[in-house]
Amino acid sequence: MGTRTIRYIALAACVAALTACTAPPEPPVASPGPELDPQAVNYDNLDFVKSRPAVFDNKCGTLPRDLGSLLGLESKPADGMGGGCNAREPWGNLSIHLFSPMSNRKSKAQYFSDAWNGDLGGGGYFQRSILLDRYYAITKIAGSVNDNCTVTVDTGSEQPFEVTASMDFDESIALSAQDVDQPIDRALRDFCPRAKEAAEKLLPLIDENGGSRAG
Repeated sequence: MGTRTIRYIALAACVAALTACTAPPEPPVASPGPELDPQAVNYDNLDFVKSRPAVFDNKCGTLPRDLGSLLGLESKPADGMGGGCNAREPWGNLSIHLFSPMSNRKSKAQYFSDAWNGDLGGGGYFQRSILLDRYYAITKIAGSVNDNCTVTVDTGSEQPFEVTASMDFDESIALSAQDVDQPIDRALRDFCPRAKEAAEKLLPLIDENGGSRAG
């Protein structure tokens, strides 16, 4: 086989598997966190930073004191029994929390790469995005009746930031009892925008100059 033929085969392989032959379009780690290339959502092999501290301690006390008015909540947010800061609203529930460790890894750690590559189990909807120009994010609809939407944000920590908006628990139970598949339309309309809006309002306040590639 000639040299030209070998080069042609190598080139063809690169065209067929671009992400295997091209480095992801990631900026260097810097402070403040740099803007991210929108094309990065097409890559599985990003170099996620895991050295930054978590953006809050998974309790309401380290979120902005005016959290209720900031997010337009009608109820007072309260710490959840398993962590996080939760509010029960007329439309459903809002939970602000850190990405919880799970048991898939021997180390019991669950990094953002697991969410980015869809390794956390099935859901009704899954989408990668760039949030606030500086954060890698995942939006996922899950639940037995597509009753919740979670936005998971890579903040450069082993415990990413998450916001979940979900339907009222009693309504979820009632719909589950009907044993009828529920479309994702309601979650896309009522829950995902609320989760995204909360994340976009909070991150500039609790992670000033931060980002997924922040140093």
